[in-house]
Amino acid sequence: MSASRSISEHLSAVLALAPAPRAESVPVGPALRGRVLAEDATARFPVPPFANSAMDGFLVRATDISGTGPWTLPVAGDVPAGATAQAVPAGQAVRIMTGAPVGDTAGLLVVPVENTTVPPGPTELPRRVTITEAPAKTHIRPAGEDIRPGTVVATAGTTANAAVIAALISTGIYSVQAYRRPHIAVISSGNELSSYPDELSPGRLPDSNGPMLASLAHTESYFHVGDDPAELSRLLDELSASHDLIITSGGVSAGAFDVVHGVLGAGDNSWFGHVHQRPGAPQGIGTWRGVPVLALPGNPVAAFVGFQLYARPLIAALSGQPHPRETVQVRAEVAVPLPPASTRPFIVPVTVSFAGKPRITGALSRGSHRVVSLAGTNGYCIIDGLAPAAGEETTVYLY
Repeated sequence: MSASRSISEHLSAVLALAPAPRAESVPVGPALRGRVLAEDATARFPVPPFANSAMDGFLVRATDISGTGPWTLPVAGDVPAGATAQAVPAGQAVRIMTGAPVGDTAGLLVVPVENTTVPPGPTELPRRVTITEAPAKTHIRPAGEDIRPGTVVATAGTTANAAVIAALISTGIYSVQAYRRPHIAVISSGNELSSYPDELSPGRLPDSNGPMLASLAHTESYFHVGDDPAELSRLLDELSASHDLIITSGGVSAGAFDVVHGVLGAGDNSWFGHVHQRPGAPQGIGTWRGVPVLALPGNPVAAFVGFQLYARPLIAALSGQPHPRETVQVRAEVAVPLPPASTRPFIVPVTVSFAGKPRITGALSRGSHRVVSLAGTNGYCIIDGLAPAAGEETTVYLY
């Protein structure tokens, strides 16, 4: 085993494994969600692309409803959304729907239907309309009010979500350069593990680590090996040819059957040792045929915590996120006892309630085997020294 490290030192070493992410052209649509833009995306269309009505109502000339109302005007036509703009003759009105185009906007305004004698909702086009109140503004959205062509819609480093996708499509951007999603494989190790749905035999445990880590990594590529070094080496050879990251669990310490340490630790680019934390002090990293391998402990809570601390930032870096160390934090009031740290920082999975002020309403007790107690947690806090007392606030890092 190598010398020990702090959490931040090990995280830096983990992130150093990440090669530069690769970009590719990606069509804009739901499949872009979660991808990181590799280049600025620039608008092709203005938004709105044409002047249009902000209300259902009647388009009139402002001079025709000056002075004191009410005003009664003949209705010259209808402009539903999606139709062609119509000219407004002097002394007349044109019925118009929300989003319908307005041609030359000079001197025009839209009178909301609520300010007329025409009932709202589906009705026949009236021959005349009486306007009971003049609007305080035009209710016309000018072309390019939101953005003009040539303006950057989303900068490089932006993670595409539903709002970004809508903005890109609205501005005529139908493909972007985005970083590839990393292909991730998970390997759980140990003769003691039994893959679901196998029945347990004496001395065996269900393999929850494989599905748990695969779920965290959003991959269906997960495998189990026993304590055979040749079996693990063959699987690493196979997976490294088609994956960008391999995450293992178990076999990282100094035991006689710790297969991951034995196989991966023989390489020049590997490190196996203790990180100054609980749970999950034994950790390992390395590369296999140039592919980063993150070796997490086998106890389920330790593996889960290790994923949050190290795998999540590494996956973010491989995905092209510019600040992979960042995570969502919240200050929460302590409402249940939290365990104190002893000789090293203690990472405690907790449950935060957001009913009103954020409050920690549940906390995992000591024991890195207590996988069932993870259910319902939604973040973790790091305790280094005395635990915060009830009523005090502490930082929670949300999953």
